[in-house]
Amino acid sequence: MDNSKKLGLKEQLARISPREKAYQELERGKIIENVAGFIPAGDSTDTSLLVANLGVYLSRLGYNVCILDAKVFYPSIYKLLDCEANPKGKGLLRTVRSDKSDFREAIIKTRFDSLYIMSTSPLDPMEDFFDVREDDVQRIISTLKEMFDFVLIDIPNIPPLEFCYASISSCNLGFVVWSERIDCPQNTSRLFQFMGSIGIGVSKFANVIINNQMGFSYDKEIINDMGLRCTAELPYVASAVDCSLDGRVYITDSVLIDKRYKKALEKIVEIIIG
Repeated sequence: MDNSKKLGLKEQLARISPREKAYQELERGKIIENVAGFIPAGDSTDTSLLVANLGVYLSRLGYNVCILDAKVFYPSIYKLLDCEANPKGKGLLRTVRSDKSDFREAIIKTRFDSLYIMSTSPLDPMEDFFDVREDDVQRIISTLKEMFDFVLIDIPNIPPLEFCYASISSCNLGFVVWSERIDCPQNTSRLFQFMGSIGIGVSKFANVIINNQMGFSYDKEIINDMGLRCTAELPYVASAVDCSLDGRVYITDSVLIDKRYKKALEKIVEIIIG
């Protein structure tokens, strides 16, 4: 658990910057689409595990990446990446409550050179998040968007929660993560209906990832019937879960990598990079 540290030096923060050369070639004012969100459509999707592996993969390609763990009630990304948790009241909670808070005090540096985390503390009381405003969440994401090459958001499927609907509205690209379970289509439909009812478009979340695929007789045609598209299918890999239990990352720390898993992960990365 001593592989991580908080950002505190100006030199370290300087490393967290957008793709400077690419930015120089862009027209002034052009929006950089570098925020990707992932939201589970049911149980057994292991969305956080998927996001952690994607973050490491992107960082290994040379990009500066921040994972925003928007699951404020049950943060887990820091555990999956073997980092120390934020102290109570620090991290994301302090930053979202005050626009004067220093982001360097809230961002966790992982053992990977270009990978960072913004997360709440598991010790933060749930009620401390009940009065968070939508624009507070959007401010956090907007700032991270400018600081990093890519921002990956692990979104909780709690539609009325600000960290859910504000994250969805702030994403440039979105993925709904399914497992081979009967509730995933219904949950996705209800999620989209709610977002539409409060004026948030969900067309950017038309990408479905089937994670932990075990080969059941699952009718994937329903994805097309719903007007969505299946962008990747990742098999269930026991060693990926084994790695997560002791803070190792499957895509880099496992001796043997399932070719199907890696290929599917690369496909998602290609979509994110564009």
